[in-house]
Amino acid sequence: MEQFVKVTLLAFLQGLTEFLPVSSSGHLELLSALFKFKNSDSLTLSILLHAGSLAAIVIFYFKTLWGLLKKENFHIIGLIILGSIPAGIFGVTLKLTGYHEMISSSLPVVGFGFLITAALLRLSTKEKLIQLAPGEAPKKLSEITCRQALTVGVVQAIAIIPGISRSGSTISCGIITGIERESAAAFSFLLALPAIGGAAILELYSMLKGNNPTSELFSIPLLIWGVCLSAAVSFAALALLINFVKKGKLVWFAWYLNILGAAVLLLSVAGMFKK
Repeated sequence: MEQFVKVTLLAFLQGLTEFLPVSSSGHLELLSALFKFKNSDSLTLSILLHAGSLAAIVIFYFKTLWGLLKKENFHIIGLIILGSIPAGIFGVTLKLTGYHEMISSSLPVVGFGFLITAALLRLSTKEKLIQLAPGEAPKKLSEITCRQALTVGVVQAIAIIPGISRSGSTISCGIITGIERESAAAFSFLLALPAIGGAAILELYSMLKGNNPTSELFSIPLLIWGVCLSAAVSFAALALLINFVKKGKLVWFAWYLNILGAAVLLLSVAGMFKK
């Protein structure tokens, strides 16, 4: 029963925070620290729950994804590939060097990540920072340039750091580079497909081969429940986020992140003095 409660809470939190610009990895790390999960277990469960969020993206943007199969939209697939390269390089580098687990278990890193996300959300509301020529209209999804795609991709790579929201940072960056708000959100989530999908597939393969401790800690039915719950909550959160994007209200989340980031840093400092 205890494991069921843990997976349910983590799945709900993953689904809620994956698409809202508040960093799912940062929140999962906080909850995992509360439950005292081993670092390897929490990381693995986090990746598996991301598979539920992946399914939500596919369902929500199904028409857009289907439209990419048309010849005139092939260039968008190229932009997604281009934008995925930085995260792939950065992610593999962190994994091979061992820094991934180190930064994922550091609460000060999470706290600073929250504050960085809050700053990016605020910057996206500054009209003077948006890179558009006088009279130029923001770019729609089909008009995104290679420069914009690569810039957003670099920001997505940086968002591997816990506490920095992938959705919040990439959408904010897209808006600042001159992409129309809804198109920036759409490109952000299309860009998430290779990143989330690749990590989830590798983790599932490792688990099924019996090389992963999570398969011993949690039963397969429990993991399936977690993925399904994550997918359902993710879909609802995605719909909510798009509504905020349309209204230009992403900055509201900055207040929450500033408070949470400051609280995490204060608790981290207090913990250091206790040792």
